[in-house]
Formats: sequence, C-alpha cells, structure tokens
Amino acid sequence: MNKLLVFFSLILVASMVFVTTPNTVHADSQLDILIKITQNTKEHIKNDIDKLSNISQEVYDFYDKGVRETVLLTQAVENEDTKLARQHFIDAMIAFKQTSLAISENESQKTSQTIISDQSQTIKKYENNVKKLKLVSAKLNTDIDFEQIDQLLALAKANYAKGSLEQTKEVLNKIASEGKQIQKLLYEISEQNRILKAKQFVQKHTERINSLILQAKTFGLQDTADVLKQSQIQLLQANTTNQIKQQFKIIIIYQQKVEQVKETSQAELLRLQSLLVPLEKKAQRLAGDLKENSAADYFLKRAFNLIEETKQDIKELEYAPGGIGNTKYFDLTVGKKIQAIKDLLTKVERLIYISS
Repeated sequence: MNKLLVFFSLILVASMVFVTTPNTVHADSQLDILIKITQNTKEHIKNDIDKLSNISQEVYDFYDKGVRETVLLTQAVENEDTKLARQHFIDAMIAFKQTSLAISENESQKTSQTIISDQSQTIKKYENNVKKLKLVSAKLNTDIDFEQIDQLLALAKANYAKGSLEQTKEVLNKIASEGKQIQKLLYEISEQNRILKAKQFVQKHTERINSLILQAKTFGLQDTADVLKQSQIQLLQANTTNQIKQQFKIIIIYQQKVEQVKETSQAELLRLQSLLVPLEKKAQRLAGDLKENSAADYFLKRAFNLIEETKQDIKELEYAPGGIGNTKYFDLTVGKKIQAIKDLLTKVERLIYISS
C-alpha cells in the first residue's frame, strides 16, 4: 500500500512540473527532474527485487519495460522533446507501478504457501504428540478419553485438505489447548503414582529406620536418634516426592554418623578382646605349672572364670547404655574385671614360685 502511494505521489509531482513555464531554461530543469524521479524509482524497485527470492517472470518483465521507458525518457530529454519525454515518463512510472504490484502479489502467494506448509508440519507434530500422550496414558494405566482430540485432528486435516487456512488455524489452536489439558492431567496422575510408590518405599523401610534409631540410642547418640525419629514422622506425612527425598537425605546423613560410631565401637571391642588374649595364654601356661598347689589352683580357676565373663561382657558392651564410649560403664565392667584377672594371675604366679 505504501508503495502505491509513492507511485501516485510521483506521478502527481510529475504532472505538476508540466505546468506551462515562461522560459526554456525552466522547462529543461523540469525535464531533468523527470529523469531523476524515474531513476530513483527504478533504483527503489531494483532494491526490492534484490532482497527477494523466487521472483516471478512477470515482475522482471514489468521492471524491464520500466527500464526501457527510462532510457527513452532520457533520450527524449536530450532531444528536448518535452511531449515525448512526458509520455515516456508516464509509461515508465506505470511499468514500475505494475512491477510493485506484481512483487506484492508474489510475496502474498509465498506467504500463503508458507502458512500452508507450516500448518502441515503442525498437524504432523500434533499427531506425534497425541501418540506420545496415548503411550504415557497406557503406561500409567489411565482411562483418559482421547476421542475429542482425535476428532479435532481429523477436522484439522479435512480443513487443510480444502485449503481453509483460517478454519485449520482455529482447530489447531483447540488441539493445542486440549493437548495441554491432557498433558497436565497425565502429569498429575504420574505425580500421584510417584508419591504412592514413594510412600510404599517409606513403609518398607520403617523397620530399618526404627533399627537405626535404636542403634543411635545404644551408642549414646540421643540427638541423632531424635532427628531420625522426626525425619521418620515427616516421611510418613510427606505429600510430595521432593519432601520424601529430602527426608531420606537427612536419614542417610545421620545413618553414616551412626555407622561411623559403630565402626569405632567395633574397633574398640577388638582392642579389648586383644587385651584378654595374653592374659588367657598366661593362665594356660600357669595351669601347666600348677602341680599340686591347691591355693594356686583355686585362684587360677577364678581367673579362668573371670576371663570367660569378661569375654561375654565385651560382647554385651556394644549394647551398653552410651555404647563402648561410656567410660563409667567400662570401668564398672570390663575394666574392673581385667584388672582382677591380672591380680589373680599375679597371685597364682607367686604361689607357684613360692611352692617351687
């Protein structure tokens, strides 16, 4: 539309310059203006053509005619033929106007073809998307009704086949809206299923969490036990998979803490057990040297009994209040008995030495 206005304006200007003038010099100046207007118009049209692709032959034909008329206009001006110059000017402008109209029509056709191509691709895309939604629906075992969106797809294809671009566009918009609704529903169902499975997983691990809480208490980790208990409650009340994941992360962190204490405790138990080994060997060696020493035999039997009791105490120490790190409990049980064993073996050793 703007191009047409330009052409009409140029013709109007050209007509105005042909007002009768009082002298030849002024007329020559007006003819030069006609050449300038025509040259500018030609360059303008040429730039439009250069920017486009797949130009129709009709555009080139009109443009070539305008160029020829421009050449003839220049020749007429050089020959000072005002009447002929005016005619060639008008013919050139008409040719360029026809060129502009042909370009507009050419672009309009290309736009329509682009829309048609885009709609074809969109229909294929939506078909594939609906197939994917149906697969997801089947996997989730839902009863979602795809009849409406299938009918819309069929209608879109029919409108497209008839070349009804606007109707096709409207139906495609409806398909997009319907598809989004189905996708949203499938997501909600999927999320509910994930939450259900996660809660089943939580129920399955409840006993393990209880065992972990008990271990934490056994090792004197009351704060850890409290955190684990709170996380267990949060797990059972969780409504989203993210909440469940977050609580399991907390449990794993504190589980590692309990495991570290447990490993330390087991290492300490092994150390305590190793303290009994040389004492037991010493007792066995002294038993071989007893001969007929009733006093030494009495104390040695007591030492053997204490060794067995201490072994049992060390096993039970893992489950003592506060764990093996409870030095008070250690002093009252294992520590006290180990010292008693040492004292008894010393007495036995002295009695055997005196009797010999």
